[in-house]
Amino acid sequence: MSIEVKNYLEVKMQWEQGRDPIYPYEGELEGAKCRIRLNDFPVESLYTLIVDDKEITSFDDWPQNWTRP
Repeated sequence: MSIEVKNYLEVKMQWEQGRDPIYPYEGELEGAKCRIRLNDFPVESLYTLIVDDKEITSFDDWPQNWTRP
């Protein structure tokens, strides 16, 4: 994948509704399977971005370039 870790939160991405309540959003970016996991907020960050089963980054604020269903 050519996108650097720091840029994941800046790319434009359309998310779809996931089937698992722990992973409420899923999508694809440059052929990679992407999922959003809900964490134990406020002890942890609210969300974690997972790409091809690897945790990439955790964050609290939903990126402006990402669209939820």
